[in-house]
Amino acid sequence: MSTPYDLIFDNAVFSAQVIFVGTRCGRENLLRNYASGTLHFVKSSRALVHLEGAEPVAIEQPSLVFFPRTSRHNVTGVNDDGVDLVCAIANFSEAFQQNVATSLPDMMVLPLQELAPIRHAVEAFFAEAACTAPGSRQLADQLCGIVLAYVVRHILLDERHRQAGLVAAASDQRIAGAVKAIHTSFHDGLDLATLAKVAGMSRSRFVEHFKRLVGTSPHNYLVNYRIGVAQQLLARRLPVKTVAARVGYETTASFCAKFKEVVGVSPGAWAK
Repeated sequence: MSTPYDLIFDNAVFSAQVIFVGTRCGRENLLRNYASGTLHFVKSSRALVHLEGAEPVAIEQPSLVFFPRTSRHNVTGVNDDGVDLVCAIANFSEAFQQNVATSLPDMMVLPLQELAPIRHAVEAFFAEAACTAPGSRQLADQLCGIVLAYVVRHILLDERHRQAGLVAAASDQRIAGAVKAIHTSFHDGLDLATLAKVAGMSRSRFVEHFKRLVGTSPHNYLVNYRIGVAQQLLARRLPVKTVAARVGYETTASFCAKFKEVVGVSPGAWAK
């Protein structure tokens, strides 16, 4: 049975890469410029989150400190005894990053007890992150991706985050219908008139309402979604020409130009 949140999680990609396992002391307070979202699991002891231009945030119990976007910060122990940490880089598909992750708060602190429904997955993740057996690094990354997906859902179910982006669109039947049309027919010749008809609205009213809820125009959302799907296909080593056709571009040149405009590099360079 489909739900409004299928708009958010269909074709969404959650992945993670463990970058630190161990103890970090209070002296290690140099701010780090993380280029992506980050997850910091504070397993034991108290900790401080140092943020650029802000007062440190105190962590008083085992918690997950989650930054959905790039941020200059660090997590350290309160004293020289240090804090037991597992840290990972969080990655989302381009469409999810553009339309959902940007709607989340800059930083969230979730006590680990709030992850109780997936306690066994979290415990397995910690075990593999600390293990040196063959394949442990890959297993830890995959388990962390599962935890990341759960954390995102946990946050989105919080009413405080339902007023922006795709989260808000999912609760509006008319806009949700148009978004679903983009998700299922992005490779076809969708235009504004077609999407407005799906929503049962005039074109001007549809554009205004869509932009207010989603935070971007229907055209920009369609482009970002296509590029997000293209990234998934490129990650599977499909040829650029094949990817261009599958995501609805008539020529490879037009696809490459739009991909570089959105992502900043060519499809070939991104896939390397």
